[in-house]
Amino acid sequence: MVNKIKAIEIKNYIGKEFSTKWYQVTQEAIDKFADLTQDHQYIHINPERAKKSLYGETVAHGFFVLSMLGFFTLQDGERDSMQFYVSDAKSIVNYGFDKIRFISAVPVGSYIRDVTHISKVELVKRGMKFTSHHVIEIKGQDKPAVVADWLNLLIL
Repeated sequence: MVNKIKAIEIKNYIGKEFSTKWYQVTQEAIDKFADLTQDHQYIHINPERAKKSLYGETVAHGFFVLSMLGFFTLQDGERDSMQFYVSDAKSIVNYGFDKIRFISAVPVGSYIRDVTHISKVELVKRGMKFTSHHVIEIKGQDKPAVVADWLNLLIL
């Protein structure tokens, strides 16, 4: 379900936690990401050679896991939905990141999800800038895969 809100209402979402559904990281998805980015390091794409690595199996690229934020943001979640349509915005634009940390490797076959909340909203010349704090969890593990503060601009 998509929530239709006005830009000024985004402040009402500060601190409200959302979590997405779990997504399974497959070898096929890792291989496609490797082909797209030309990052064919064996730890990601060669299961036999990766058995002798620190992880004992292939793992997803850190940037693959980070790039899943786009997918997660557009997904209906388990606890409400962070998917919203800002009715008075011309566009929502990726503005960058304040902080990204790659905490844990994501082994092939793992399930990941995003737990997030909006942490800051600011008025800017052409609209609003908001920061969302993301923790990409790995099912069954205590430490997350990625922690990131993502900035987006609402162009009004």
